[in-house]
Amino acid sequence: MKILKITEKGITLISLVITIIILLILAGITIGLVTGDNGILTHATRAKEETENARRDEESSLENYEQYIEGSTNGGTLTTVSGKETTNTKVQDSLGNIITIPAGFKVVNPGDNVEDGIIIEDVSHEETKGSQFVWIPAGTIHTTSGDKIITLGRYEFDDLTRKPSDYTGIFKEGSYGNVQAKNIQIFIQEATETGGYYLARYEARTLNERTNKEQALTQIVVNPNEFVYNYVTQSQAANISRNMYNNECFDSDLVNSYAWDTAILFIQECSEDKDYSRQTSSNSFFANKGTNNTEFNDERCNIFDMASNSYEWTTETSTYVSVPCVSRGGSYNDNKNFTSRRNNNSSTRSETVTSFRPILYL
Repeated sequence: MKILKITEKGITLISLVITIIILLILAGITIGLVTGDNGILTHATRAKEETENARRDEESSLENYEQYIEGSTNGGTLTTVSGKETTNTKVQDSLGNIITIPAGFKVVNPGDNVEDGIIIEDVSHEETKGSQFVWIPAGTIHTTSGDKIITLGRYEFDDLTRKPSDYTGIFKEGSYGNVQAKNIQIFIQEATETGGYYLARYEARTLNERTNKEQALTQIVVNPNEFVYNYVTQSQAANISRNMYNNECFDSDLVNSYAWDTAILFIQECSEDKDYSRQTSSNSFFANKGTNNTEFNDERCNIFDMASNSYEWTTETSTYVSVPCVSRGGSYNDNKNFTSRRNNNSSTRSETVTSFRPILYL
């Protein structure tokens, strides 16, 4: 009996030791899980920090969004721009579209929305005062019939459906004997980031009527009360356009292929004139003052004469040495040409039917 009792006590002691060892092992594991690099406390601390960072980021994003709506638009609408501003001003139309107004310009039609064609007019630059441009959006815009997407790009338009597709032809933005865009990549970047650019409302104008190509080049303006700026070569048109404004707030240049094609896309989407890309001139009258609107209805979204009156030089180039310059649109005396057509011409061409159209970008 004595021996049995000793044995029983021995088994109990061993069990106790084993139990303690197991507990120590479990305690070590538990402590490791709780306090180690991948422990519960570490994960909890990280989760807390990430949650706090996410909260701060969300608050910052909301604050930035509020600043964008209230601050970057200067809290204003199209009616608040006077033309006395010395910096570009972001405002919005009644549908919430953001438009950037260049310094020194006012809005002519503040009661309209982007889809109607927002017109700005120069009121502070003496030599170009009265010049008008129309905002061409690049991106998603709000319209009375729903949101529409105007993607900045180079397009060709199907002969039957008039639907646009990416341009895959031989013409390009570059130089092959013609004057190229001031900086086409900067234009693309600025127009995309700003959400649009400005296209001259009319063909370029000048105070003095031009009757031959030997006449001296004069100051460019863009309004219907002056003479069409014709008898000009592509290089002359490019240089005149880019020097129209020397302003730190915005740039001027001769219209490029992106600007021309995107304007057509905008007109087709917002004027509901799906045929406009193939619009041709059917009159034989050259309006050296005013527009051809009376004789030939070529006004869409407040833009005049892209399909009529005179061919318009661009910064596109062909691959042909003898005819590297590219003009767009139609003329009063040729109904075979149309708004989206690309015509290659020589660098010396300078006639009644050769004019041009400048752009502004911010």
